[in-house]
Amino acid sequence: MVTYAECGHQGPAEVEFCGECGRYLKWDDDGPVAAPAAQPVARQQVVQPAEPLAPVRQPVRQTVEEDVLTPGDLICGRCGKGNAPTRNFCGRCGASLAESQVVETSWWRRLFGRKPKELKAGARPGKDGVRRRTGRAGAARRTAGKMIRRVIAVMLVLLALVYALYQPFRGAINTAGAGLWGRVTGIFEAKLNPVHPVKVTATAQAAGHAAPLVTDNAKNTFWAAPTDREPALVFTFDHPADLRKAIVYSGDAANFQAAHRPQKLHLVFSTGKTYDMVLADTPDAQEVPIENSAGATGVELHVVGLHRSLNGTDVAISEIELFEAG
Repeated sequence: MVTYAECGHQGPAEVEFCGECGRYLKWDDDGPVAAPAAQPVARQQVVQPAEPLAPVRQPVRQTVEEDVLTPGDLICGRCGKGNAPTRNFCGRCGASLAESQVVETSWWRRLFGRKPKELKAGARPGKDGVRRRTGRAGAARRTAGKMIRRVIAVMLVLLALVYALYQPFRGAINTAGAGLWGRVTGIFEAKLNPVHPVKVTATAQAAGHAAPLVTDNAKNTFWAAPTDREPALVFTFDHPADLRKAIVYSGDAANFQAAHRPQKLHLVFSTGKTYDMVLADTPDAQEVPIENSAGATGVELHVVGLHRSLNGTDVAISEIELFEAG
């Protein structure tokens, strides 16, 4: 920083105009220009030489270099030079920066970067009582902030990879998101009514765990079937239904690890349309949306994916509740 002789303000030495008052700072130092000699008069009168003219100061021409703009710089509307955000006048041409364009910050800096401290009008960093972060404490805070942002970024990348590569995790996230979306949008949608099948059968079932137990409104009973072949439940309705939602309780509620749990149900409606229902591995109730069922008088629920148990051999479902548009 230097003090300008022309105006008394301080600033960098390489600029041409003061950032506070806009005064031009660089003038030639060639000295005064000599005045022309006086012409003699007819009477041979000696004429005293005139006083030398005041030195004529001319701006020094410099080569304009390519500016490297950084976020927050003020772009001069006259010459296009980037100026520090603390300047009031352009450092190249002296034009006012009151309505200059500001260099925008890239999206990833706005998301992960540290927000610059906002100062009051007329305040500048390090002046007028505005304190800077200095010393070890400030450096430690900056380092900690960078580390936290990097850890968050790495965690987001890892979660994205797990979501893309590990199907059970993806299914659980999709189910949770669909349930949350259903609860939010359900406020604005038509009221859903429970629909009870008049007949429930299965392509396979274990002894003591028949297919109708999956719709008996009791959580301590369950349908179970061997998994040596693809088991399926078959629901029949007494009217064309437009199913919108299902509440599913997976597994044996009394001993969750005693049987496999469905991970994916492939729904085939009587109209020929299909829909895949992905379930999380939890004994709690799961709200799952249903689509493509308008006009169906029946549906087959094929178990095409499993959450494996520790010691069971059959797949079990405690309860399935269906809801249709009112």
